[in-house]
Amino acid sequence: MKALFRLLVLCSLAILLSVQVYGQKRYKKKHILKDLKELEGFKQAYIGFALYDPETGKTLACQNDSKYMTPASNTKLFTFYAGIKYLGKAVPALQYTIKGDSLIFWGTGNPLFLHPAVQDKAALDFLSARSEKLFYWKRPIIDDRFGPGWGWDDYNGYYSAEKAVLPMYGNSITAYLNKTKKELSIEPDYFTPFFSENPKPTDNRSRVNRAENENDFLYQIGEPGDADEEEIDTLTRPFLYSDNLFIELLSDTLNKAVNFYHAIPQIGGARTLYSLPTDTLYKHMLQPSDNLFAEQILLMASGMESDTLSTMATIDKMKEEAFADWTDDAAWVDGSGLSRYNMFTPRTMVKLLKTLRDEVGEERLFELLPAGGESGTIKNWYAGEDGKPYVFAKTGTLSNNHTLSGYIKTDSGKTLIFTIMANHYNHSTTKVRESMAVLLGKIRKAY
Repeated sequence: MKALFRLLVLCSLAILLSVQVYGQKRYKKKHILKDLKELEGFKQAYIGFALYDPETGKTLACQNDSKYMTPASNTKLFTFYAGIKYLGKAVPALQYTIKGDSLIFWGTGNPLFLHPAVQDKAALDFLSARSEKLFYWKRPIIDDRFGPGWGWDDYNGYYSAEKAVLPMYGNSITAYLNKTKKELSIEPDYFTPFFSENPKPTDNRSRVNRAENENDFLYQIGEPGDADEEEIDTLTRPFLYSDNLFIELLSDTLNKAVNFYHAIPQIGGARTLYSLPTDTLYKHMLQPSDNLFAEQILLMASGMESDTLSTMATIDKMKEEAFADWTDDAAWVDGSGLSRYNMFTPRTMVKLLKTLRDEVGEERLFELLPAGGESGTIKNWYAGEDGKPYVFAKTGTLSNNHTLSGYIKTDSGKTLIFTIMANHYNHSTTKVRESMAVLLGKIRKAY
């Protein structure tokens, strides 16, 4: 009887092992490549793909990995690496020098100053407490308000806040439209006089539209919906930034005068005020995919060595110092990935992800990246069956393009690096995401 029991146990173990091994053998390179062609979301797309095992140093499967693809917000992974390389552990909030009874200050590119989502008040508290007269020096910046290749008609999009030496309030306003009470409130309140109600509403939805070349906002308050709808619609819109507006807005916020300083201060002897940890900045850039934070990180990095802020100065330095021996040159022009001029190959994405894992460390990296089913732009996607995230990755989306690059923790305990770059499709991005979910789920079980 005991012998029969042992035999049954051994047979069961053998069957389980054979199923597991068969499952692994069944989903190898040729099956992955088949899915990349046949899954619904991939059929009409141009797909770049790579799956890499960092422990063995082997590429497990790849497709078009040497071809240049549009990365969209996967570009933020490169920006993140630039921040790791050139920024310290704390964000430089502003720089200043004291001359007699005057405090002369200037921006570092820091995007956190009174940002509504982060609430960094270090610079505000500092300036409020000073007894000196306040003077703002317009530090030189090479960049235009938008990056090269950005959509000219995106100026009204919440994702297109303008770049600046010292952004304030995220260079955006937030409008709260109460559909029940038909009331409007604005933050910061300074902009309230710039709002006018649309006399001819276009539909029953709440809307806020800014004039392209001035801070004139037209709004309409939507009609109340069913009980499950929010009573208040919250809409964020960029404002048109200028140095004069910054001075007026800062004076209004501080409730004391701020004037321009027209000479050139002694930057070499300047003091730097630091605020929050840079990981706060990186996390908000990577998880909700904040474009302004990404753009400003490259500007801040350039300011570490020069009085002039320049995105391309940081990119050129990264190419020279960090990417010099990489196989493919990076076509990299902005921090956020809003530009379609950006192009990277899948094997470059994998190389970057391996470098980040090696230099940043997996624990810290997974805290900063979106986690499948849990946080950021993949909060509603790629959830683990056990409730624990198994995908840690950055998304990137432009019309007709969607990318996902990061790390997958497999059932066997491995951490694999992957990138899926879907370009030039003409169906919904949801279809692409659904196909990515199928592919990653199979990889998780097989490896």
